[in-house]
Amino acid sequence: MGLPDPAFYTRTDADTVALMGRYRAYVKQILALTGTPAAKLDAESQSVIALETELARNAQSLAGINNPFNNYAPISTKELNSRYRNLQLDAFLKAQGVDDDLVSLADPGLFKQLDGMVTKLKPDQWKAYLRWRVGDAMAPYLSKASRDAEFEFRGRVLRGETLPPQRWEDVLDAINVAAGPMVGREYEARYLSAEDRTAAG
Repeated sequence: MGLPDPAFYTRTDADTVALMGRYRAYVKQILALTGTPAAKLDAESQSVIALETELARNAQSLAGINNPFNNYAPISTKELNSRYRNLQLDAFLKAQGVDDDLVSLADPGLFKQLDGMVTKLKPDQWKAYLRWRVGDAMAPYLSKASRDAEFEFRGRVLRGETLPPQRWEDVLDAINVAAGPMVGREYEARYLSAEDRTAAG
């Protein structure tokens, strides 16, 4: 979902309705910036919001999402296919280079719901949703129009910020996110014994 609190999609108070109006406009803006033809913008933005609303109806509450004990649900990678056949998670993990025997799903209920939605929704709705999610995630690193749209909604509306981050701050954040796992793996290989790795789990 593109909003931090699943309740935003279902509440009917005036503030939430206003926020959802601004969110719809932002979704439409990002879809336009990713190449959606003007004639399809209304329909595609509505299909994105409809998909996210369906996910939100069954999602954990914000308190549940923020509870670390709710976000650790280990499952064997062999079991993924039998539980979530339509998602093809084994192929996804293999493509990502993950060869662990055990992974953790932050919200197994969400994965179950997504697994059912894969065959229920039309491919065009998934395409619009995925285009939106990639465009939204990459907006801080793309054109000025994308950065401005992302800051106006996510920065100003959701976080109450008055100024966008400077370009160098965005670049440094991107490097830190990308380099963190690589540095961690290198540290593990150099400084942790096999016993330490086993104990760490």
